[in-house]
Amino acid sequence: MSNNKQRTFFGGLYGSDSIDFVKGLVYIYPFGIIGKQNNNTVKPHVHNNQFQIFLLIQGETLLLYQNEKINVCGPSIITIPKNTEHGFEHLSEQKGWIISLSDAVLEHMIMREADVISALETFRIIQVATGEYSECIFQTMLNCIKEYNDEQTGRLLMLEYIVGQFIVQLNRLPDNQQLSIFSNDNTSTIYYRRFTQLVRISGTYKKTIEQYASELNITTGHLSRICRAVTGKSPKEIIMDVYIAEAKLQLSDIEKSINEICYSLGFEDPSYFARVFKRKAGVSPNEFRKVQNIKS
Repeated sequence: MSNNKQRTFFGGLYGSDSIDFVKGLVYIYPFGIIGKQNNNTVKPHVHNNQFQIFLLIQGETLLLYQNEKINVCGPSIITIPKNTEHGFEHLSEQKGWIISLSDAVLEHMIMREADVISALETFRIIQVATGEYSECIFQTMLNCIKEYNDEQTGRLLMLEYIVGQFIVQLNRLPDNQQLSIFSNDNTSTIYYRRFTQLVRISGTYKKTIEQYASELNITTGHLSRICRAVTGKSPKEIIMDVYIAEAKLQLSDIEKSINEICYSLGFEDPSYFARVFKRKAGVSPNEFRKVQNIKS
C-alpha cells in the first residue's frame, strides 16, 4: 500500500498489495466479502495496475466517489478504470463478483483495436435490464466467471476470448443504458497512454526514459510527473511492469527457454532479469513456470 497526494493505493484488492492474476490477465473474487471484513465499509482507495468490474447480482450498496454516495442496486455493473478512487458502503447482503483485469496485459491484448480503449477509461454504472444490450454484457461476464472457476482445459484461451468480448461489448453499449461518471481524457492521461504504447511497441527493455521523453516531445521530468500523477509510479517502474507482464505471457510458451525470453525482451543478463522478475512477480521465472505447470 502507498499514498500519493493523500490517495491510498493497493496493488491487489482492497487491503492487499498483491494479486494472483491467472496467466497475468484476470483475477475474480466474490463481491461483499471484503466489505464484511471491514464493517460493510470499503474506504476510498485506488488501484494503479488494474481495471475493475463489479458485478452486483443482488443487493444494494453506496458507491463512494469523491464526496458523493451513489446508490447502486443489483443487477448492475460498475466499471472502474485504474487510478480511480472509489469505495463502498454496503446497505445489504451482497451477491456478486469483482473481476480484476491486469492493465498491462489488457492493453497488450487490444493494442491493435485502439478504438475500444475508451471502454477501459470510463467509470460507469450500468443498470442491467431484461432484453437490453446490458443484459448481453452481464451474461458474458457471468460466462467469464464460470470459466474462471471451472478450471477446465484451454482455460486461458477461453478467458482471453471472453474478456475481449465483454470489453468490446462495453465499448458498444448505448449511452442511454449507462450512467457515465467520467471518462479519462485529460492531457496527462493521453501522454501516459502514449508512453505505455511506445514502451510496448519498442519491444526492448534497453530503451531509455530519455528516448521515450524525446519521442513524446517532453522532458524526462515532465514524463516522471505525468507517470506519478496518473499511477503513483516512476517511468522506470512502468517499463518494468510492461516487460514483466510480457515475460509472463512468454513464459507460458513451452518452446522458449527462460534465457531466450530474457534476451528477446532486451535484458542482457539472465540473472538480472530473474531478480527483476522475482521483485515484481514475487517468484522466480522457474517458480512461475512450476506454478503454471509449465516445464522449463
